Amino acid sequence: MHPKVTIIGRPNVGKSSFFNMYTGHKIAIVADEAGTTRDISEFDYHDRENNITYVFSDSGGLDFSSDEDEIAKDIIEKTKQAIDESDLLLWIIEYDRMTYLDEKVLESLKQEWRENVFIIANKADNEEKVMESYSQAWIGWFKEFFPVSVSHNNGILEVRKAVADFLKKKWFQEDSEENEEEGIKLAIIGRPNVGKSSIVNALVGKERVMVKDMSGTTRDSVDSKIEFNGEKFVLIDTAWLRRLSKVGTRNIENWSVMRTERSITRADIVAVIIDGFDGISQQDLSIISRVLEEKKWLIIVVNKWDKVLAKPWVDKDTMMNRYLNYLKSEIDFLPWVSTLFTSATEKKRLSEILEASIEINKERQKRVKTGVFNNFIEEVVYKHPPTGTRKSHKPKIYYGSQVGVNPPKFVFTVNNPEHFHFTYKRYLENRIRDTFWFFGTPMIIEFRGRGKTKDIVK
Repeated sequence: MHPKVTIIGRPNVGKSSFFNMYTGHKIAIVADEAGTTRDISEFDYHDRENNITYVFSDSGGLDFSSDEDEIAKDIIEKTKQAIDESDLLLWIIEYDRMTYLDEKVLESLKQEWRENVFIIANKADNEEKVMESYSQAWIGWFKEFFPVSVSHNNGILEVRKAVADFLKKKWFQEDSEENEEEGIKLAIIGRPNVGKSSIVNALVGKERVMVKDMSGTTRDSVDSKIEFNGEKFVLIDTAWLRRLSKVGTRNIENWSVMRTERSITRADIVAVIIDGFDGISQQDLSIISRVLEEKKWLIIVVNKWDKVLAKPWVDKDTMMNRYLNYLKSEIDFLPWVSTLFTSATEKKRLSEILEASIEINKERQKRVKTGVFNNFIEEVVYKHPPTGTRKSHKPKIYYGSQVGVNPPKFVFTVNNPEHFHFTYKRYLENRIRDTFWFFGTPMIIEFRGRGKTKDIVK
């Protein structure tokens, strides 16, 4: 278990910019709008220079000025929870002033935290401002004080060194060559307000990300680490997806979309959440298409199933079968995908998402022996010989093999790839799944002519 370091401070003081500069990655969303960071963004930071690994967290801006703003209150509660879970706090303020909100942050810190807080005085962009920061009255409130300039990347190295020294003195183990295996990376994605964050919170067992009855409350991708049935998971609750045509090129929503795309790339398995009551939308189909482009393993989760079954005349089994047929008519190009029916509000059948992920994780590493596969080819070709195009000679398969996993890839050596009708690949894929299963994973099937096989041996 790694120690945890959390950034705190009032809105618009530069916390997310500091987080990105410190980690060297554009993880936290940066904008002039207050409340841009709403959830706790976490990053496993491997400080190789100082030989230590710790969880580095960016929190939402603490705004105690409004008792009526529900989002502001949620941010405060989540930040207080992060503070309680942290081993060290980095409090970001401006180098030359202490505002009313800064004073409220100070009041919120427990007395015992005074030894575990570093003051980071941001925007000290030159030597004169650095000297001015040292003249402030509040410099003596805490033991460690660091004037920095995020915009000029000044003072960040000194903070990293001090953080490493502090954590090592607290008897945390130093970093080793082999980091602890992260586990199965499962991304939870979908269009706004389908219940993504509620599902993550239920699986984690605590309110990990913001849940409100409004679209777009989650802007950052948020990772949560859990263990289920002996398997480790990293749950990635992504920012909500919108069509790029509806998003400005330089605003927060655009960055959220890019962050979500990055989350899909990071993930091993993607659970696409759809609204069971509203049905599948064109946007859902676009999201599924994006997942398939990345060759990711896919689970379709029909959430809000309790709402579908709420009407008294609805028969549960009949409705589920009708819904499956409806989904097949909409996404008939995905016969291999597992479909789950859940209720995040009632916490029903959510564990099936993790169970399915464990099975998919096994399937994505499965390999069929070449001898067994060629016996299979002989049988399926006998039952249904290759279908050719009108202008082609008779298509013929000589042999085949599985040349890759993650995703599984099969190469068939043939007389001429152009002789085969495009539907025959679909036939072969269906027969492979019937025989060898490959549940929940996309598959690559390739025809290659003789003389082009030397590069496929792995």
